[in-house]
Amino acid sequence: MTLHVQSLTLLHDRFPTLEHYPFCLPIFNNTDSLEFTTPVTVFLGENGTGKSTLLEALARACDVHIWKFTETARRFHVNAHEQNLQFCLKVLRPDGRVPGSYFGSEIFRDFKLLLDEWAVSDPRQLKYFGGESLVTKSHGQSMMAYFRSRYRIKGVYFLDEPETGLSPTSQLQLLDIINE
Repeated sequence: MTLHVQSLTLLHDRFPTLEHYPFCLPIFNNTDSLEFTTPVTVFLGENGTGKSTLLEALARACDVHIWKFTETARRFHVNAHEQNLQFCLKVLRPDGRVPGSYFGSEIFRDFKLLLDEWAVSDPRQLKYFGGESLVTKSHGQSMMAYFRSRYRIKGVYFLDEPETGLSPTSQLQLLDIINE
């Protein structure tokens, strides 16, 4: 059994604040470390408890690129600490850097558009995903094309609410892909 991530330690002394999100969340203040002992780990909890924030920070700490457009919409309130959790994690990765990806339903839209841009200059980019643009498929179909192609590669994968947009049948197919 290969575990590409064995543990993470929260480095509380590096927290830039305890008053602002995400550093004010109880999960980050009351947890010193997490051990990963199985090939698949699932974070469960209520909305707003920090699951997605931790998952994204863990992916970044593992050098997994997150395909987001860098342009952000204007926001009424900008939190300068929002993206800093990754710098407060120590991750034990016995294999060092391995292939991987981060999937978030909201971010997946950006990935599909970027892939289409790349395909304009090199249509072979689409071959990896079944030969068709992911933008022309339904949300669930494009997600399954991504999962089927990307998860053939052994590596570390971070999935944030992958069931969003999938039918019950597709959810079961995704479980089969993960199991493989």
